[in-house]
Amino acid sequence: MSVATSPLIGEDEGRGDRNGRLLLFACWCLLAGWLWWTHVVWRDEVRAFSLALSGSNVAEMLHAVHGEGHPALWYLILRGAHDLFPYREVLPVAGAVFGIATMAMVAFVSPFRLWIVAMVLFSGYGAFEYVAIARNYGIAALVMLGLAAVYPRVRNSLWLGAILILLCNTNVPSCLLAAGFLLFRFVEFFSDDGGRTKRELLIFAGNAALAAAGAFLCFITVYPTFNDAALSSNAGHFGAGSIVAALFDDHRGFSHLVLGPVALAISCLAFVRRPAALAAAIFGLIALKLFFYFIYGSLYRHEVLYIFYLLSLFWMTAEGAVGGRRGKRWMNLLQLCGAWAFIAVLAASTIVLLSPVHEQLLGKPYSRSADVAKLLQRPELSGAIVMADPDTMLESLPYYVDNRLWMLRQRRFGKVTRLSENARRNLTLDEVLADAQTLHSQTGRPIVFLSHVPLQAERPERTPVMFDYSTTITPDSVRRFRASTHQIASLRGLQIGDEAYDVFVYPR
Repeated sequence: MSVATSPLIGEDEGRGDRNGRLLLFACWCLLAGWLWWTHVVWRDEVRAFSLALSGSNVAEMLHAVHGEGHPALWYLILRGAHDLFPYREVLPVAGAVFGIATMAMVAFVSPFRLWIVAMVLFSGYGAFEYVAIARNYGIAALVMLGLAAVYPRVRNSLWLGAILILLCNTNVPSCLLAAGFLLFRFVEFFSDDGGRTKRELLIFAGNAALAAAGAFLCFITVYPTFNDAALSSNAGHFGAGSIVAALFDDHRGFSHLVLGPVALAISCLAFVRRPAALAAAIFGLIALKLFFYFIYGSLYRHEVLYIFYLLSLFWMTAEGAVGGRRGKRWMNLLQLCGAWAFIAVLAASTIVLLSPVHEQLLGKPYSRSADVAKLLQRPELSGAIVMADPDTMLESLPYYVDNRLWMLRQRRFGKVTRLSENARRNLTLDEVLADAQTLHSQTGRPIVFLSHVPLQAERPERTPVMFDYSTTITPDSVRRFRASTHQIASLRGLQIGDEAYDVFVYPR
C-alpha cells in the first residue's frame, strides 16, 4: 500500500474538497466557539496565569516558575500578551488562538482525507481540550504540525533544530517527541540512497546540538521541581523488571485514550515501509509510556500529544520524506492494519467530545470558581480571606477575585500552592479551625473555607485529597468546626471536574 492509497492521505479533489473543508471548519468554529465561550476556567489554567504575572519583571517571573514542572514558553506568551492587553481574558484567548491555528492547519494545509480532517476537528482534543482549556499542550500540537508542513524545506537546514528547540519548551513530554523527530531525520538521513555530503552531516550535527540545547533549557527550568508530591510513586524505582512492568501496565500511560496503548502500538505498523517513521513512532510510544509511569502520571491532554505526533509523521511521509522501501506483500496488510488502528483511535476521540458537549448543555461548569466569586461579592464577605482543603481548589479564584488566599498546607498567603512533601501532608479539621481563628483575630476579616471533603463523620476518617495529601476528620472535630462556622453553600454535583466543595464562613 503506497502513501497515495493510504486511508488517511488523499489528493486534493478540487473545488468540492476545498468547499467541504471550509464547511467543516465553519461548523467546527461554531461548536468550538460555544464550548470556549461557556467554559469556566479551572485551577491549572489560572495557576499558569498567576505564575506568568508574578514578579515585577520577566527575570523575576522566570525565577518564580523555576521548578514548577513546565518550561517557560507558555509563561512568556501569557506575560507578553498581558503586557500588551492588561485584561484577564488574554488567558482564554491565548489558548484559543493556538487551538484555532492548529485546526486550521489540519483543515486547509494537511494532506489528510476529508473524513480524517472531520475526525480530528470534532474530537475531544480538537474542539475542547486544546481550544477551550487554556494550557500549553496546544502549542506543542501546532509546532508538530507546523514542522510536518515545512519539513521538506527545513530537513537540510538548521531551521529543523530551531523548531525542535521550540517544541522542547512547550511541555516536558514534548522533549521526548522532539528526540523522536530527530531520530526520524537520523534514520531518513542514512537511508537516503543519494549519498551524504559533509555539509549535510554538519547540518545534522548542528540540528542535534540545537535539539539538545532546547531539551537542556527545558530541564534547567523545570528541575529541581518543588512539586515533589506530584511525582509518580514509581519515580526512582528503575530496573529491568520495572521497565517491563511499565510497558505493559494499563493504568499509567495512555489509559485515558479510549482504545489505549494497544491500538497505538498497532498504529505504528502503518509505517512498516517507512523505517524512519517506524523508528520514530515506536520510540515516541515507548518513551512516553516510560515517562508517564516513572515521572508524571498522564491525563487525556498529555496522551493526545502522541496522536499529533503520529499525525505529523503521516504528514511528513506523505510529503515525500525519504527512507521508504518496497518490501514484501505481507507488509501491505501490516501497513493497512496500522492505518486503520490509528483511524480507530481518531474515531474514539470523537466520542470523547460528546461528554463536554453534553455537560455544557446541562449547564455543568468545568470549575465552581465563578460561583465562589459570586458568593464573595456579598457585602458581609467583603475582603474575606479564602482558604481551602486541598489548597489547589483556590488556584482558579485569582481569575475572578482579588481576595487574599491562605494556603493551609504551607501556612502562607499566595496564589499558587507548592505540592511539596514538606507541607502538612495530613491535615486535621481542628488545624483548619485554628488557622481560621488566628487569621480572623489578626485581620478582623471573615474567613471563607472551601471543603472538598464532606464534613460528616460517624467515626474517625482519613481521606486522600490530592496526590499523597490527606485530611483527617472525627465526629468531635466536625462538631467543633460546625459550631464555630456557618455553611453558606454546597457547590457539588454540578461540575465536570473535581472542583467541588462546601462553603463555610468563620466566625459563625
